[in-house]
Amino acid sequence: MVGIPFGVSYFPVGWKSSTFAAGDDISTSDGGGFVMDGTFPIPHKEALGIRMFLFSTIIGQLTMTYASNFRNCIALQMVENVPFCQSLSYIVISHQGYGREALSTLFFLFGLASVIVGAVFYTLGRFELGKVLYFFPAHVLVGCIGGIGVFIAKTGLEVTANASFGMVFFEKMPLLLVVFGFEAGLRVLNHLTKDSTGTSRYPLLSPIYFCLITPVFYLGIWASGISVETAFTEGYFFPPLDDSSGDGSVISFFLSPLWSESTWDIFRIVDFSTISWAAVTESIPTMVALVLFSLIHVPINIPVFAVSSDVDVEINAELVAHGYSNGIVGLFGGLQNYMAYTQSIIYYKSGGNGRASSLAVAGLTSVLFFFGPSVASYMPRCMAGTLLLHCGIDLFLEGVYDSYGKYDYLEYAGIWAITVVMTTFGMEAALLMGAVSALLTYAIQSVTYLSPVRGSMTAATLRSSEWNRSPEAFNVLDSDVTGRVKIEAIIKLRDQLSHQLGTKLVIFVPGSASGFPCEINISEQLNTARNFSGSHVCEDMDQALIYAEDALIATVNKNLLYDSIKGSFLSNDQKDIISIEDEKSHAIELLFRKCPGESRQVVEKFLSYFTRETYNKGDVLWKQGTKSDSAKLLVSGDLISKLEYEAETTETISIGSVIGESGLVQGSNRNSTVYVLLDNTILYSLSSEAWEIMKKDDLQSAQLLYSIVVRYLTLRVQHVSNRIFETRCLPI
Repeated sequence: MVGIPFGVSYFPVGWKSSTFAAGDDISTSDGGGFVMDGTFPIPHKEALGIRMFLFSTIIGQLTMTYASNFRNCIALQMVENVPFCQSLSYIVISHQGYGREALSTLFFLFGLASVIVGAVFYTLGRFELGKVLYFFPAHVLVGCIGGIGVFIAKTGLEVTANASFGMVFFEKMPLLLVVFGFEAGLRVLNHLTKDSTGTSRYPLLSPIYFCLITPVFYLGIWASGISVETAFTEGYFFPPLDDSSGDGSVISFFLSPLWSESTWDIFRIVDFSTISWAAVTESIPTMVALVLFSLIHVPINIPVFAVSSDVDVEINAELVAHGYSNGIVGLFGGLQNYMAYTQSIIYYKSGGNGRASSLAVAGLTSVLFFFGPSVASYMPRCMAGTLLLHCGIDLFLEGVYDSYGKYDYLEYAGIWAITVVMTTFGMEAALLMGAVSALLTYAIQSVTYLSPVRGSMTAATLRSSEWNRSPEAFNVLDSDVTGRVKIEAIIKLRDQLSHQLGTKLVIFVPGSASGFPCEINISEQLNTARNFSGSHVCEDMDQALIYAEDALIATVNKNLLYDSIKGSFLSNDQKDIISIEDEKSHAIELLFRKCPGESRQVVEKFLSYFTRETYNKGDVLWKQGTKSDSAKLLVSGDLISKLEYEAETTETISIGSVIGESGLVQGSNRNSTVYVLLDNTILYSLSSEAWEIMKKDDLQSAQLLYSIVVRYLTLRVQHVSNRIFETRCLPI
């Protein structure tokens, strides 16, 4: 069915079929002053186009069946290249007129373009250069998609009206209103069947709708009392698309296409003695644009379909398969083909799998190659027009509407510029506009963003929120063995990053708990680190820095990663605590870490001013804005600090943390609200009364609290979030 609308679109409407309806005054312009108004050199132009589509699809399907690592992919003629086909037609006709010689040159260009596309695909895959395609400016591709969408929508209206786009459309309004009605109905249905996320609940709705257009149209003309003959005369149907003849028997119906001359026209058109090399030379810019545009789809379709079908494939091998497919079809003057994502997904979800079913698809398409044009003669123009109009609008929206907000203002302006230029002046001008936009964007962004790496900092000046490590672990981070901690929030393949940065471990930060915002699960593919070697994905910069610190510590002594003092209190049931005395000794050890250089006796005396407190899940230690009347040491359990009335930023509090110390010393109000997350959470609390006594009678112990305040404030100032995104500079 897809072959009918696109098959009748390869040649401009102004290159009229020899069987076009009487009274149709058809002419088309290339936008540069050349008006096309001539007769197609062989009968049944539409049948030829349909077979061009089907032949390219057959070769693509057979090649992918044997050369691709996918077991359920569907090949299709690259329908997005329809505008290029028509542009080549204008060039050839301007040199050779409307005769068979022009058609010979045109088919030679079609085949040459396919061979070049195949050669480039094969070269990229053979030498494992497939990743080069990812460096093509995305906004240029999106702009081309928008312009092609306008072109296909315009072609759909011209095919429906059998007239060039212009004032004559008012005379053809009855034909167009049918298409507008079907298109509006589909848009409404698509809108009503979307879920809360904007995704269609029924992926097969559009294909089923297009299949129903033909019977609904026949039902409509029957209900209106209009005969098929009258509808044909008024232009609602295509002219007879084939010259197959017979005696009317079933056998004749099936055998006549085999010896019909029009069936084999596709292979007999090219005559090298009649090719216009001047037209070939003038076509080079259009051919370059066609080749470049053909290369962009495959690197997008392959990884997305691999994820959707849960198949591990190598992009370079798939590029080689596309090279074979396009090279073979090009030798016969055929059009470009590729693995179509949408059709492949439908085929996969329908249970299609394996070589046998793929060959069956190719076999069915081969049957349509012979009998499709005969069947298409009974299809109304509105079916082809609606499908083309719908696809064109979708491509236009994908180009200029869906891309809004995904690109900066300069790139988005380039998208619109390419779309407008392609619509107004054609493909060659759009290629030039795309080159200008790409170079301009690169130049400005290179000046604005001189380096994708914001900077690099050492562990001596940059710390995570893991402030309660053992003294031995901190000694590792403070020594010269750490080198430079390189954390790049750049989405690139890990092998490229490792090569460019020369690092053993690369850490990615997507900036979201759900990972990178794209269809492919990049987080899963990058999260492959083993023994701190490879690549690892962290939820935020703090977790990334903690992981990097762990990696640096592990290079010296992996045993330092396990903290026996903190580890014994990590379980909820606290089975490792056997007595209050044992708990107190652990509390002394935790506090001792906050006072480097002090003797254990001094720390024990300092802890004697604290009193033991027990809390349960849901308890609130204090509210933000209340008076600071104590400082607390977390011995077991979990706490969380929350900034109220602001962004509601939260910060978890780990075992061994001292909280409330800054407010107690300064006499200020609480900076945040602290909640208890686990039952049987144990804290040791220094009250304001005990603090006053300590300042008067025990200056040595008071000096320890001052030191803890300074130490914590220093760590918070050095925290990575203060350098990049948010803030953790407020003490709890």
